[in-house]
Parts: sequence; C-alpha cells; structure tokens
Amino acid sequence: MAFKDLRDYINFMRERRKLIEVEEELSVDLEIPQIIREANRRELYPVLFKNIKEYKGWRIISNIFYSVDAIKELLNVDRFESIGEGFLNKLNEVPLSFFEKLKSLRDMLGLGNLLYKLKSPMFKESNIKITDVPSVKTWPKDASRYFTFSILITKDPDTEVHNLSVYRIQVVDEEKAIVHWQALKRGSLTAAKYKAKGISKIPAAIVNGVDPVIAFTASSPVPPGLDKYLFAGILRGEGVEVTKLSNGILVPSHAEVVLEGYVDLNDMRLEGPFGDHTGYYSFPDYYPTFHLEKAYVRDNPIAHVTAVGKPPAEDSKIGKAVERIFLPFIKLLIPEIVDMNLPEYGLFTGIGIFAVRKLYPGHSKKIMMSIWGSGQLSLLKMIILVDENVNVHDINEVLYAVAANVDPQRDIIIIPNALTDSLDPAVPYPPLGSKVCIDATKKFKEENSGKEWPEEAIMDEQTIKKANEIIEKLSARR
Repeated sequence: MAFKDLRDYINFMRERRKLIEVEEELSVDLEIPQIIREANRRELYPVLFKNIKEYKGWRIISNIFYSVDAIKELLNVDRFESIGEGFLNKLNEVPLSFFEKLKSLRDMLGLGNLLYKLKSPMFKESNIKITDVPSVKTWPKDASRYFTFSILITKDPDTEVHNLSVYRIQVVDEEKAIVHWQALKRGSLTAAKYKAKGISKIPAAIVNGVDPVIAFTASSPVPPGLDKYLFAGILRGEGVEVTKLSNGILVPSHAEVVLEGYVDLNDMRLEGPFGDHTGYYSFPDYYPTFHLEKAYVRDNPIAHVTAVGKPPAEDSKIGKAVERIFLPFIKLLIPEIVDMNLPEYGLFTGIGIFAVRKLYPGHSKKIMMSIWGSGQLSLLKMIILVDENVNVHDINEVLYAVAANVDPQRDIIIIPNALTDSLDPAVPYPPLGSKVCIDATKKFKEENSGKEWPEEAIMDEQTIKKANEIIEKLSARR
C-alpha cells in the first residue's frame, strides 16, 4: 500500500493499535538497539521511541519490518512472487531481449504514473550537522555510532539512473561519515564509473525517514540499470514524489532528514569494527567518506534505525522477502531453477539451496556456474542442488537428499580464490575465499560410473489410499 510518508505509516499503525510507543528516556548506545533486537526476535509491532538521550526533539521509529507477513501487508501482496511475475508478464509482451527491455521500461510498459514526480519538499534547510541526527551504537565494540537505516542516494554518471541503497554509515564528526559499500553493490559499481572518468567527488545524499516501501526498495538488490525510484513506484502503485537538490540528486520530498554532499573517493578512512549480521564484528577496512555540504529537516523529526546482528533480525526478514520477489527474475535468467531457499540462518550469502530440473549429464555443473555468475548470487559461499521435486524450504527433505544422493568425492566441488562476501568471518583473505557446491541430485548413469541410479522405493496410490482409509477408521476408535 502507498503511504504518503513515514508519519502516515506511523499514524496508520497507531490507529490499528499496532504501534508500541516508549516514553522512557533511553540511550542510543546499546539500550535502544537491544530493545529493537528483542522486539524483532519476538515479532512485536513497530517501536516508536519518544524520549532519546542527547537528541532532544527527535523520535526514533524501528522494527517496521517486524515479520514476513508485515512486509506482505506493506507491499499489498499475498505472495511476494506475484510482484516479479507481474513485472515479467508485462515484459514478455514485448519482443526484445531481457536487458533491452530493462533499458526501455518507461516507453515499453507505459509506466508514466509509476515514475517519480517532482514536488516541493516537506523539509526545510537547516544548520543541523551529521552528529545531530540520531545514530546508534549497537554492540559494545562497535567503532562508533552508525546510521543503520539511512539511505545513500547517488546517480549513474552516464544514464542519471538513481540508486538508493541502505549501507551502514559510520559517523565520524559533524560533517563526515564513512560509507560501507562492498564490491558488487550498486554504490560501489557507480563509484567505479566516476573513478574511470577521473571524478573523485560523487554527488550524494544521505536520507532518513521515508515511506517504508521506499526503505524496502533501498534494501533490495534491484538489477543495475533499473532506477530504484521506478521500482519503488511499481511496489507502491504510484510514483514517488521527489525534490531535486542543488547537487542534482533527487530525494524523496517527504524525507524526515536529508544530508546533501558528496562521497570523496580520495578520502578513504578506516571503518569498523562493526557487529554485523553474521553475529561477529567485521574487521576494520578502508572505505570512502561522505562530506556534508547542506542539511534539511522536517519539524519534530523522526529517525528510522534498525539493530544489526545474527538472525533473527529485520534484515533477515527483508532478505526472505527479497528472495521471493526476485525468484521469477532468477528463473528467467536460469530456467533450470524451479525454486530456491536462502535460509535466514544461512545468512543469505552463506548458503543457497536450489531445486533444479536436470536434463543431461553434467547439467548440475552448468547450473552451478550460472548461479555463481549471476549478480548478488555470485557471493554465495555454499550451493546445495537438489532435484525439482524436493521442497527446498523443508530442511529435512534437503538433508535426506544430501545424505542419500551425495558421494563426497564425486559430488562436492570446491572453487578456490573466488569473490566472497567480505563480511564472512570465516574467509581468511577477504574478499577472496573458497566456495563449495554440493550436488544432491540423482545422477545419470554417465555421472555414476556407468551404473543406473537405484530405483526409489515408492508405494502405489491405490495401496496408499486404502491404508489411509483404514488408519482413519482406527483413529476414530480411540
């Protein structure tokens, strides 16, 4: 559903008695983050903190994405897959390649009402500094306070397509913050384009406090080349209202706070440690610095934050929604994939389970390489392939397939020195590490030393039906 802004969402939840409001004065250092984590673990409603130490006049909203069902309600769908399916159904009406279609979405799909619309802002220019905006210290050994649900907005130097991404942003001082964008993230890819042109200062804005659907979009791995404002418009059912800043960046007109400036690729600073979604502190590393030039804020502002840590957490629930939304796109690119599961406790880049349709000997290896060659899936550390009739969301079925169908020497493939998630605590030399594929599919005889695969023991339907009828009668006598 389309909310006008974050306040509209908060009022909506309050009217439905689905908002927890906290009057007690609390600190952004450890206290508020721990409450957020516990609220999310219990799948409680969103929490609005109304009295924050050191940030007089501010409120903090958190736990918006408190459950998978809550995200479905936000996006007004019963099945996340219907979003991707509907998008692709429109694409399929036009005889172009998939990537040509992405380039011509506006004209092709008649998406005029879903494109962003310029509008006067609801925020006003202010003399606030970066340190005046609530940021949190989630874990005792975090390097400093962080923006955990702020959105960094940049635009492509060639196409001017806007990218909105949620990165952790470490507060340095009143006018500087460090942006943690990893390899393969759109922000990093955009930075590479600027660098190739000899431009070291990238126009940017850090935005906080937006319509939750826009926040969800910023958290999603939308394919490069597709404007995230357009994708947000598709999810909302109407275009996003935006305001153009003096540096050319478009920001949501209803944002609670906007920090205008630039990311300096020549100003690399040590970022971290930070207690991340893996449950471990990530090691310090060098990332570029955002420099503040102007600031804008609404009256009585509300900051949006989350608490990062090992599952369950908000980001793991967002990740599950993203998995289902983009499954139709992945199936289009890799038609052999029937279903997939990126388990919440598999940390999303740690383990991926794929039900696949095998057609010929060696097909599993082809599928494996296709997965590792596809966007963010290339960061997967472990791939498990199972046959198409296996329910990838039933871990017992997956374990049975691994136990019954895998010969370790034949079916476990290890790839050394590959790109991995730089946040993986097990990788000795990030971002390079090893990957493993476990082929738990049944094998063709050519894959099984010339021997036919054993016949599976299956009962006939007539006997099953008769046995069930008798069991029902016996159960009724108890």
